[in-house]
Amino acid sequence: MTSPTARPTLLTPRFVALVSGVTLYFLGLNMTLSVLPLFVEGELGGTDAQVGIAVSSFGLAAACIRPVIGPLGDRHGRQRLIVSGAIVAGLATIATATATSLGMVIAFRALAGLGEAAVFVGAASAAQDLATDERRGEAASYFSLAIYSSLFLGPPLGEWISETFGNDTAWLLAGGLAVLAASTGIVAPGAPTEPPPKPERRVLLHRAALRPGAVLFLGLLGYTGFLAFAALHAEEVGIANTGTVFTVFALVIIFLRIFAAKLPDQLGPIRTSRISLSCGAVGLAVLAVWTEPVGVYVGAAILAVAQSFLFPALFALVVDDAPDAERSHAISTLSMFFDLAFGLGGPVIGLVSDTFDRSTAFAVSAGIATFALAVCGRILGDVTPSISVREIGPRSRR
Repeated sequence: MTSPTARPTLLTPRFVALVSGVTLYFLGLNMTLSVLPLFVEGELGGTDAQVGIAVSSFGLAAACIRPVIGPLGDRHGRQRLIVSGAIVAGLATIATATATSLGMVIAFRALAGLGEAAVFVGAASAAQDLATDERRGEAASYFSLAIYSSLFLGPPLGEWISETFGNDTAWLLAGGLAVLAASTGIVAPGAPTEPPPKPERRVLLHRAALRPGAVLFLGLLGYTGFLAFAALHAEEVGIANTGTVFTVFALVIIFLRIFAAKLPDQLGPIRTSRISLSCGAVGLAVLAVWTEPVGVYVGAAILAVAQSFLFPALFALVVDDAPDAERSHAISTLSMFFDLAFGLGGPVIGLVSDTFDRSTAFAVSAGIATFALAVCGRILGDVTPSISVREIGPRSRR
């Protein structure tokens, strides 16, 4: 009687080191989530719409460079993307301490977004390089765990440092952590021995990421309202440390990413996406109607369920469909939709908040998530058979 073949391990020293370094990088960037809105509104006297613009400038800049970053990672390796991107993002964050106007904040945040685009594509591609085909969804979950585990500490830490030592110290520490994380590039794969051939005709957007990216874009538009205005909304309803809202949000995601990391592989991308979008609509609706501290925490927790699985499900789908030599290109295209959602959602939701109020802004966000749920199946269509993601191996690539 033969024993079943053991699945290859995912948690190798290189993979763990990569995820640990990414956690350090995002700890620095996530410290700014609670500092930036309060800084723009408090010190610069900005409106909610201006807060949204300041937040969204990061994503818009990243979206502009994603199509270029992907092919660079495929040709020159992930190390260069991670190292150079972390240094640029970190120095731009440090420079924000010198900002005396909204325009300066937007410029520095946009520069940080350019660096973040390189780090994310390089590190996300490296995580997939270090995983086998049948564990890609799991690898995506663990990689994104780095982002959300830093979200557990980043916002409350940033707010505490800002209140105790001042905004300048918060910006300096946040940027310093990002620069320090440049060492993550050491464990990432370097330039390929046989770089992919240069295409006769340059294609900016990878085909494998277009339909999953459209679902991701719609699913994240409403979520941008939470990221941009959760701190201000929490302060308005009487929560002392607004960063604790992000802590609850992150705790739920960390729990699900650890104990349910295989769920996207088991359920399949379409079913997982629908569950995620449903939770997103409910969580944002709770934030809209339950304007008390408990309601903010409950809404954040439900929204966290949505954000736990939407990206890993769509990410695994894209990686499976793209050839190995085009992996960074495909990932950069998918993450461009991520950036566009944040770049466009912030100003739009901010304008709604200025025109009406923050509860209405969250209600509009819930409506957007509901629309995304309604069209999810139509957009994805026959992107994948109705089987689990880990059953879709390299054979399905076209």
